[in-house]
Amino acid sequence: MSETETEWDKFWKNFWSGTKPVIESSWCQHGRINQGVKTKITKVINIIISHHNSNFKIGKTGDSYIRTDQKDYRNDYHYMYLLYKSTSKDFVSYLEEYYIAKYLVSQPVLIQNKRVKAPGKKMYSYDGFYYLYLVCAD
Repeated sequence: MSETETEWDKFWKNFWSGTKPVIESSWCQHGRINQGVKTKITKVINIIISHHNSNFKIGKTGDSYIRTDQKDYRNDYHYMYLLYKSTSKDFVSYLEEYYIAKYLVSQPVLIQNKRVKAPGKKMYSYDGFYYLYLVCAD
């Protein structure tokens, strides 16, 4: 919860906009991108999508709290899994495109991403880190 957001504000936002997804960071990887890191992330993604067996989306953000607070995520997704953390926007952007391309082929029915390189807004970070994430509908 934001420092300026009261419980009352949170209640009304949840009431009118839906509950925000739960952020799970226990499987988050970090470090330079290499085959070992990509293998670990792939294993985590496969575990998550087999457990939930629901629609999912892969994305990137500089602030997971702000991203889950957006109306589209409040209405459509229940969980956000942080998969990778880095101070490099480029590392996170590369991994986002890599995994979207991979899962558009292997999970075309469940993945909600429509294209590999989606037009997006500039990514900003408030704590110096950028995140690759997966959100699930169930």
